[in-house]
Amino acid sequence: MPKPTPSQTVGPFFARDLLWKDGGIVLFPGRGDRMTLTGCVFDGNGAPIYDALFETWQADPTGRFPSGHDGARPYGYGRVSTDTDGRYAIETVKPGSFTGPGGATYSPQISVAIFARGLLKALHTRVFLAPIDLIKDDPLARAIGDLERLRTLVATPDPDDPKIYRWDVRLRGAGEAVFIEF
Repeated sequence: MPKPTPSQTVGPFFARDLLWKDGGIVLFPGRGDRMTLTGCVFDGNGAPIYDALFETWQADPTGRFPSGHDGARPYGYGRVSTDTDGRYAIETVKPGSFTGPGGATYSPQISVAIFARGLLKALHTRVFLAPIDLIKDDPLARAIGDLERLRTLVATPDPDDPKIYRWDVRLRGAGEAVFIEF
């Protein structure tokens, strides 16, 4: 009888096979205030993760999720690989609040999926683009409840350039980001 083999992990093929030119520039059919979401992805020991795939999906500035595409990829979607220092950058527009199922209002946020070596499936989360006191009524913020855990999902504007938001993601350990199961 054959022995079971260990599960296969995702990667390491992200930069080679899954990226496209300008994947870090999120497209929208209309206008909006351009911004950049940047930061690093870290493992449980605090080491940067090289070659993680960082995907984003978001509403437009009016709170609508785009349904069209530019012929190559859908609007509102970005995909980049982290560099050797674990850094990523996504240029996009600041999303608006949107109405979810049941009429709940969601704060401006970007959905994120992270694929990395050693993971069997992507990790899903969201990043908020407003201070905690302005997102406290968001359904996800209410579900998390704990302010320290919620802080792991809040990007902070750069004091020198308010169009740059910084959000570091820790996959495990102290300061681990809140991840969402689907």
